[in-house]
Amino acid sequence: SHYFIQSNLRLLGMTSKNTGRGKTPHTITSVIGENEKIEEIVGVTKIGKDKTKAKKYFIVITRLKSSPDPRYSVFCISQNKDVLRLKKKFSLNDLSSVDFMADNDSRLDFLLIFNEVKVLHFITDTYERKRKFLISLFRTCKSIKAVLPIFKNVNTQMLEETVFLSATLKDLEGDQPSSLENVEHEYKLKYLTKEEEIDLEEVCMNCKWEIESAEEFIAKQTMELSGLDKANIHSIMNVEDEIIKLFETMDKAIEKLDQLDNSLQMYSEILTQEESRILNISDMSSNQSMRVTNNKKLLQKTQELVELLSIPFNLGDLDTLNDYNLESFSNAVEIAQSKVRILSNHELKDMQCAQDFIENCQNFLATVPDLLLSELSDKFRKDWQGKHRARHINVARFKSLLNWCKEFSPVVYISIFNSYEESIQKCYSKEISNYFKDKIGTIQKRSNLDKGFSFAGKQTTTSMADVSATQKSTNRSGSMTSIKESLGSMSNIKGSLGSVDSVNVKGSEDSMTTYQNQKEQNSKFDNLFCKVLDFITPLVIDEEDHLNEVFGVPYMVDIPANATDEEVRQLKDDNTTTNNILVKLLGAKLTEELKQLIEASYKVDQYYSLYMYLRLGKPSHNQEGSVFLKRFYSSSLIIVKRQFDQFIKNQVTQIGETKPHKSKKCGILHCVHKYDHFVRDTERLFDRKLERRTEIEKGYVQLLEAVFVAIDRIAKEQQKVPSEVVLFENYHHLGELMKAMRLTCLSDLQKKATQLYESNLNEYVTVKLGNPIMKISTFFAGVKQSLTSAMRPEEVGFQINYSRNVLKGIIKQYPLKDVRKSIENVLNKIEKHVCEEEGLFEVVSATYLHNIMTQITEYQDLLKKCYPDSGITFEFKADEITHIFESRGKPHQKTKG
Repeated sequence: SHYFIQSNLRLLGMTSKNTGRGKTPHTITSVIGENEKIEEIVGVTKIGKDKTKAKKYFIVITRLKSSPDPRYSVFCISQNKDVLRLKKKFSLNDLSSVDFMADNDSRLDFLLIFNEVKVLHFITDTYERKRKFLISLFRTCKSIKAVLPIFKNVNTQMLEETVFLSATLKDLEGDQPSSLENVEHEYKLKYLTKEEEIDLEEVCMNCKWEIESAEEFIAKQTMELSGLDKANIHSIMNVEDEIIKLFETMDKAIEKLDQLDNSLQMYSEILTQEESRILNISDMSSNQSMRVTNNKKLLQKTQELVELLSIPFNLGDLDTLNDYNLESFSNAVEIAQSKVRILSNHELKDMQCAQDFIENCQNFLATVPDLLLSELSDKFRKDWQGKHRARHINVARFKSLLNWCKEFSPVVYISIFNSYEESIQKCYSKEISNYFKDKIGTIQKRSNLDKGFSFAGKQTTTSMADVSATQKSTNRSGSMTSIKESLGSMSNIKGSLGSVDSVNVKGSEDSMTTYQNQKEQNSKFDNLFCKVLDFITPLVIDEEDHLNEVFGVPYMVDIPANATDEEVRQLKDDNTTTNNILVKLLGAKLTEELKQLIEASYKVDQYYSLYMYLRLGKPSHNQEGSVFLKRFYSSSLIIVKRQFDQFIKNQVTQIGETKPHKSKKCGILHCVHKYDHFVRDTERLFDRKLERRTEIEKGYVQLLEAVFVAIDRIAKEQQKVPSEVVLFENYHHLGELMKAMRLTCLSDLQKKATQLYESNLNEYVTVKLGNPIMKISTFFAGVKQSLTSAMRPEEVGFQINYSRNVLKGIIKQYPLKDVRKSIENVLNKIEKHVCEEEGLFEVVSATYLHNIMTQITEYQDLLKKCYPDSGITFEFKADEITHIFESRGKPHQKTKG
């Protein structure tokens, strides 16, 4: 039955020769890997595209060969011309559902869903290929999965029967050749359609197959095979004569082969003899070549030795070292040391000539350290006019020899370095002492000129009131013409009255001359101290560079934060060594001399501590690369910082001792002027980004607080002008100063000064200057009190004290003439109290005018409200009051013109 089924399948054209696969499985195998066995393959295209133009794909079901358990995978491979590429790969175990779309040939597409998310949707060429692939997929899933995927739109009973038939055929085949396996693999046996059954019957009828059973068919074939065997035996008997002739021909051929074998053996013996002769000749040639090579190498080594033993000078002539033969000496040392090093490792080093040469060179090198020590000691003993640079230049010429001596003879090298330290130390001591002696002498000359900066210095007896009338008129000229504008905005009166630069801080000519002299002397000291630092900085840096370049002394460095413990230990040791050397050579002397200069400067003028603190805090010279300089200046800065703190304390004490002016007007106090100069000069010198600016700002605050206390004290002690005038003039000056300087540290005190200025100004205007219409103000004060007691405005006039007749009588007491006289008296009083240098006369006048105009406006409103239709008016008008103030400014305007 097996052969019957196979024959029928071949007749239907279902063998592997007609599958149309060609070489595709082998090409696909190269894509999916040799370890995967192809179980099923079908050609498809993407759904929704034209099959003639769309890209082709292959859906391949494979089984892993090397796995003991069946592991199946599904590959999606694209085909572009002859190129195959793997697009997707899924495990068959992840297949969740299969949609056949339709169980007929109406649709050729199908749907594979993996993990209920990933979808493969393709279309096949024919319905039969689609059906065949689905059956194979069903069979494979049933063999490996306990729970089958969901098969939609397909007859599952038909699939079960088809799979059962396929398994039965496989059992019948057993171990038959793989032809049926290929057919089964390709087509997976299926039910014949009606058309296929009709075609099969026609084929059987045409071939006259009348066999009713497989047993009869086999018997018939056996009988035919027996007949064929008999025919073969008869054919063999007919060709016996030809076989005999063939054997005879073969015997003759064997004889010929024996003859040929003898000839080849003879030729082999001849070749063996020639080979031995050739080998003898080759050995002789090799020996001769070896001799030639050895002779060449020996000649080469001999020539190298001759060159090594040749030097361009006579070592016996180099018995002294001086400036003239320094270069030759350095070259000789370098060449001799190089020759000794090379000869010590040379192949011919045991030759007597080589040994003698090495000994001569070593003897020469042994004498060099002593010669170098002798020569440098002589140079160190010379004076060189006390200049360290001359010594550096002369020692630097021996740099190469010193570096060599450091390794060759450390003991001699240490002696040379000690000699250098002793020499350069004396040189620096003399050079530094002479320089600082000259600078300290220059500073001490200042002590004969004046007593320096002081907040409590004796003020000149020249009063600010002694300034000429022309100057006074000039200071106030044009001010009264702007009164109306001032009335429009009182913030211009009580707020900023101009920049500090416009405030007159000169005082008298004598006071200004003194300040200019002090400022000039301070500037000279600042330049002198900068020169001192400019002298120290290159002095230290030159010595550091010289020690590093000539003697190999390492630079001092800051220890990095990420350094290891070993690196930290090494850097600390190097820094300590270098620091000790520099301190011994020049650091100790510089510290001593600079300290003396600082103390001498402080004795001449304590204000100098500010300049020194500034320059040492951030010097104008380059010290960023020198750790030693940073430490040196830091130690000096500590001394200056103590002096500066003491300076601030002394100034605070002096401010507390400040006395008022002896002139008629108190004006701006001496301590206020000094504080103004102090802040301006300090800010001119200091960088606002200075790291140590905090200490300066603390000094600003301490001094200003002391100035506030002094102002309050003097305002109470003096009897020349009202205390409010002293307060608002000085607080105005300080407020404008702080506003111009824009110092954050003084922002709170600036607000306080502004507040005190405004409050004392208002107190002076409203209380001290009086009211030119006092009775009118008293009357309307009672009216306002009546209104506040729930009385209606029209009822106020019915009171006896506030009747219309009383009001008319009071108003008649203040005609324009009397009001003008009262206002002029007030202006004269303001001019008498207020000093010209602060320029606040017009401010006080405008404030006073504003106060009067506010009262007049308020009283006119009360007249309209409480005394309607009374016809009562003041004897003066607001414009007339304003004209009084303006007329006071006209003479000044003419003077200015």
